[in-house]
Formats: sequence, structure tokens, C-alpha cells
Amino acid sequence: MKFTIEIGEAEKHRLEYYFNQLLGRLVIKVNEKAIKKSLRLINEPIFEVHVFTVGEREKSAVRIEKERKPLIGQKSRLYVNDRLIKVCEGI
Repeated sequence: MKFTIEIGEAEKHRLEYYFNQLLGRLVIKVNEKAIKKSLRLINEPIFEVHVFTVGEREKSAVRIEKERKPLIGQKSRLYVNDRLIKVCEGI
């Protein structure tokens, strides 16, 4: 699963999210800079939350919730300042 979104009104930031369930690789980038990387080979959690702040002058609280489906696939929800912005489903 991969998505990209711009965050902020006056101060724009580009958020990139990439997760590969088969390889267990997760990368979250803000403005081309990786802020979170992980590699999991076994026992992926059913529900995982990533929380961080983006911006200097205009701060935005970002929360990404990843929910694993029973066999293959996931549902990801992106919240900015506690508002649901995007929901993605896939592998």
C-alpha cells in the first residue's frame, strides 16, 4: 500500500506512506525525509498506530492507523488534527 498527500495550509508538507505486507517493510516520509522505518518478518500486529507532528510554524498532528485484515490486506486511516482525511484499503 502506498499513498502521498500534502498537509498544511500556509506551510505545505508532503507525506508519503509505504507499507508492503508481504515483505513487512514500512516507510513514512515527510518532505522526502524518512521519519519512520521498520521491518517485520513475523507476527505483524492486528492494529498499529503511528503518531507524529509535521511543521515548524504551522504544526499539524498526524495519526496513521493501520489495521490488518484476517488473511491478506489492510485498511489504513490518515487523520490530520483529529480529522479523518483519507481511508485506503489494499495489500
